[in-house]
Amino acid sequence: MKVGLVQMEITHGNLQSNLIKIQEFIKEGKKKKLDIIVFPEDALTGIVREFPDLVDSEGKYRSIFSRLAKENSIDILCGSFVERVDSKLYNTSCYFDSNGKILGEYRKINLWHSEREYIHKGKKIVVFDTRFGKAALAICWDLSNSYLFRKIAQKEVKLVFVPSFWSDGGTLSSVSAEARNIDSFCHVRALECEAAIIYVNAAGTYRNETLAGRSQVALPTKEAIKITHNKEALLVADIDLSILAHAASVYKIKSDLLSGYHEIKA
Repeated sequence: MKVGLVQMEITHGNLQSNLIKIQEFIKEGKKKKLDIIVFPEDALTGIVREFPDLVDSEGKYRSIFSRLAKENSIDILCGSFVERVDSKLYNTSCYFDSNGKILGEYRKINLWHSEREYIHKGKKIVVFDTRFGKAALAICWDLSNSYLFRKIAQKEVKLVFVPSFWSDGGTLSSVSAEARNIDSFCHVRALECEAAIIYVNAAGTYRNETLAGRSQVALPTKEAIKITHNKEALLVADIDLSILAHAASVYKIKSDLLSGYHEIKA
């Protein structure tokens, strides 16, 4: 499976500029014969808090990515966009197959603190079949929730796509500290799910914050295939999913989880 991870620098509030860049990356991905191309959280619009007119109420963003997937015969994980459903806003990620069909759509459950002021949290995990195996979706701060990934592991997925917009939080932390957090979370989630974690972060800066980068494919028994900086780049990763069966035979984490072996009574 050949996957392209687009660590993209996003222009906030400028859909047209971002769309042009997305199309260019898809064109490059087609040349490289990618099976899947993955974009970061908020790739199409940037953060919409100050741009409410970029909240999608008509399904137009889904139509854009569906068309691009079909025209280029490539599977696309759109990153995410904010949509309005029954007067509520959700941060939504969608996986489109190469025919433009949505195979999975997920609403972010673990919202970052500033998101909670205007976005509603999702309520359920999403697992779906792809031509490469069973997959799940998560978004950015979801990565911190071990309970969520325990539930994903119980569904016996092979792939978890995690588009992200993860920064140093301005004065909150440092890029190096957040890079360490991302690396640690990705590795642990890959190990406990015995799955490939395909994490794609944004690049550059936002206001006074610096994006942490570190887009990567984390695998339970191998070194991560990663970008070690926070600049815009396309990382191409060839993933051998057969190693997941080896991880399952060695660690047996999912089988113990499914059998109830890990249950602890207070």
